[in-house]
Amino acid sequence: MITIKSYGKINLFLDIEGRLDNGYHLIKTVMQSIDLHDTVFIEESGDSAISIECSDLQIPVDERNSCYKAAAILKDDYGINTGVRIRIEKKIPSEAGLAGGSGNSAAVIAGLDKLWNLQMSTEKMMKTGLRVGADVPFCLAGGTCLAEGIGEKLTKLRDFAWENILVVKPDFSMSTAFVYKNLLPDYYNSHSENEIISHINSGDFVKAASCCANTLEKVVEKFHPEISLIKNVMLEKNAAAALMTGSGSAVFGLFNDNDDMDAAYNEIIKAYPRTFKTKTCSKGTEFSV
Repeated sequence: MITIKSYGKINLFLDIEGRLDNGYHLIKTVMQSIDLHDTVFIEESGDSAISIECSDLQIPVDERNSCYKAAAILKDDYGINTGVRIRIEKKIPSEAGLAGGSGNSAAVIAGLDKLWNLQMSTEKMMKTGLRVGADVPFCLAGGTCLAEGIGEKLTKLRDFAWENILVVKPDFSMSTAFVYKNLLPDYYNSHSENEIISHINSGDFVKAASCCANTLEKVVEKFHPEISLIKNVMLEKNAAAALMTGSGSAVFGLFNDNDDMDAAYNEIIKAYPRTFKTKTCSKGTEFSV
């Protein structure tokens, strides 16, 4: 059996450049791996089927699951007749903008490459991942990256290091498709990524934190004002930055010290049980020995 940690992500910066004719949006985003992770277990089965189990009973375990899709693509591409059992122990909330599903898919691609001795290059794994979802290539790369296009064009940045991060998953979830459907063209190009990238690459992470921004907040806050309320609690507790990640619904705060993070945690967890303390990490997936 192969065991892989599948790390979540936050978006330190996200802006929309425009919309393509096929409905996809062009984005510029700084993505960052965090230590909050799921664990994916992969082993061969006695038949030719792909079977999936998940500790979160709300997540589909059939062809709708992106891990199923990743395994099916590799079976087809490489003519694999062996079946596989995939078990996912979830800690990352779904429909939160934390790339839980994308990270699981990245773990399956990396895991099956090893299990089936496919010897895929990093580029090949990335291209396979993009066929599953736009965030999967980043989840294979991990660390700190600028993502452009529909999220598939990755530029590695200096590793952004932050020890005290609070992630809050409200009781509601957000569909990425719904958020983009309600995105107004007036919101395009609201922010510039130049400053945050410059500060990250120079190692001035405090200044980088002051440049965090997410254009999609404008959409989600119209339907769920509590996004603003959670952010405000974090800022009142001295967060250096507080914003929604991805298309929501999770909100994260970057705190300068552990005491301030604990103070925010103790207040927020009363209303939001799915509140997590975490930190940045430099990997998207990691094999467990």
